[in-house]
Amino acid sequence: MKKHLWLGAALAMMLSVLTYTGAEAKGSKIVLGYTTGETASYRSLTGYHSYLNAIAPDTYAFDQKGNIIGETPKNQLSYAKKKRIKTWAVISNYNESIQDFDGNLASRVMTNKTARKHFADRLVKLAKKESFTGINIDFEAVKPGDRAKYSSLIQYVAGVLKKNKIKTMVSVPAKSADNRNDDWSWPYDYAKIGKYADYVQVMTYDEHGVWGSPGSVAGTNWIKGTLQYAVKTIKANKVIMGIPSYGNDWDLKDQSNSKLKQWNELAALKKKLKAKPVYNKKSGSMTFSYKDASKHKHVVWYEDEKTIAAKSRLAKQYKIAGVSVYSLGHESASFWKAVQKGMK
Repeated sequence: MKKHLWLGAALAMMLSVLTYTGAEAKGSKIVLGYTTGETASYRSLTGYHSYLNAIAPDTYAFDQKGNIIGETPKNQLSYAKKKRIKTWAVISNYNESIQDFDGNLASRVMTNKTARKHFADRLVKLAKKESFTGINIDFEAVKPGDRAKYSSLIQYVAGVLKKNKIKTMVSVPAKSADNRNDDWSWPYDYAKIGKYADYVQVMTYDEHGVWGSPGSVAGTNWIKGTLQYAVKTIKANKVIMGIPSYGNDWDLKDQSNSKLKQWNELAALKKKLKAKPVYNKKSGSMTFSYKDASKHKHVVWYEDEKTIAAKSRLAKQYKIAGVSVYSLGHESASFWKAVQKGMK
C-alpha cells in the first residue's frame, strides 16, 4: 500500500482509516479510499465522499515495545463523524529512521510476547479512544522466516480485537501462487490470514514500478491471477482488491529520474506533450512515450477512465467484498465516476 516512498514523501508513520456507511449492511460492494496527511487528501475526502463507502488517512506505526505512535488527522476524523462514517485505523511497520518498511520491527512484535501483548492492548485502547470500527494491519517487508509467526500474530491480535468487538483487516501483497522463492509475498499465508481476519485487502497494484522495468501498474491478467488465487484460499466476501490512482514515468537513460505520477499529474503531462496514448491489450492499461528536454526517452504506463472501470468490474466478476483505492488527493471526479461505473 503506501506509496510515499516513491513519491518522495518522508512519512514517518503509516496509517489508514477505513469507513463504511449503511450500504455495507445492504450488501453493497466496499469502495475504500486511502488518504495521506496532505491537504489535498482532505479535499478529495470532502469532495468525493459520495462515491465512497470507505475512506482512509495515513499516520500510525509502532515501536519495538509495541507502543502505537502517530495520530489520525483530526479534520478527517471530524468529517467522518459528521457524516456518520465508521472508521478503521491502519497500522504499519514503516520506520522513520530507515525511511522504509522494517522487517526487523515487525519480527520484534511477533516474537516478543510482552511486545505482542502490549501491541494488541494498545490497539484496543486506540480503537476505543477514537471510536474506530476496526484495525487494518499493514505489515510490509515481513521476513520469509517469519511467515508462521506473522499468521500467529494475526490470529492473536484478531482474537483480542474480537473480544472487544473490534474488527480486523489485513493488507497483503498480490500473488497468484504461494512461491517460497518470492521473498516479498511468501511471508503472507493467505489461507491462515483469511481465516482470522474479517477482511483481507489485497494490494493489486505495483505489478511494475520505477524500481524496475517499465510496465503496467496493475495489468488485467495479473489482477485476475491474484484474485483467482485469493478466492481459492480466502472467502470471497472477505477479499478487497486494490485499484491505483497513479501511474509511472520511466526515464530509460537515468532511472533516478523515473517518477511515480498521480492521476492529475498524468493528465497535465499528456496535455503538455499532446501525447497519443496507446491501449495495451495484454495488460488492459495505457502507455505512451516521449523525450524530455535532455533528450532522454521516457515510457509512461497508467490507467484511464475506461481501464479503471474495467478493472473495478473484476470485483463483481469474482464476487469479492469490494475495491480499495490508493490514494485520495490528486485524482479527479472522472476517476471516481469510472470506479462507480465498474462497480455497478
